[in-house]
Amino acid sequence: MARRAKAATDSRNDEEDVMLGKMNRRAALRLGLLATASVVTRPGIARSAPECRPTEPDTQGPFYLPGAPTRIALAAPDEPGDRLVVRGRVLRPDCRTPLAGALLDVWQADASGRYHGATEQYRLRGRLRTDSTGSWELTTIRPGNYRLGAGMRPAHLHFLVSHPAHPPLVTQLYFRGDPYLGPHDACGEACKSGDPHRVIGLGREEIMGREVFVGRFDVVLGAGA
Repeated sequence: MARRAKAATDSRNDEEDVMLGKMNRRAALRLGLLATASVVTRPGIARSAPECRPTEPDTQGPFYLPGAPTRIALAAPDEPGDRLVVRGRVLRPDCRTPLAGALLDVWQADASGRYHGATEQYRLRGRLRTDSTGSWELTTIRPGNYRLGAGMRPAHLHFLVSHPAHPPLVTQLYFRGDPYLGPHDACGEACKSGDPHRVIGLGREEIMGREVFVGRFDVVLGAGA
């Protein structure tokens, strides 16, 4: 009798352990603790499935200059403004495969909204290449807004991204919270500052004892001809 009672008790305990295991697994799955793989989705936008499409182009504007120096630090140490680090990857059209050796030509306005040219050592301009993982990183300052006609332009960085296997992309990167995004952009329909895929949020990090703004921008190039 004692053995049968113990067996029954053990059986109930086993059943409870199984049920608890299932409950714990369900709870862990809800928390994402048992995920063995992840997908990249556009920041700040909830979707049932990851979206994959090439990064949208934007107007080049009148301030592009060829021949910018190769460097990851667009801003000199004494450049006025809040320090900014932007990092990301350049990817093939499948949104997964990294593109090593892609060239990013980047230019921007200074903190007061003014662009500078070749006679000023290509101030706030530079070119950089992705590494073997398609990754890139640049350091600069947060660009300022500037007047265009009767209105204002949101702060932005210009990008010309190229790779031999893909058509070049000219686009702009914007920052969440700017009051001149979208319909408030003096550039109107010519610029696409309302595209949420190119409007990034900024966090803060301490780098070498200095607090800087940090953001991420992944670029997806279109299919080749």
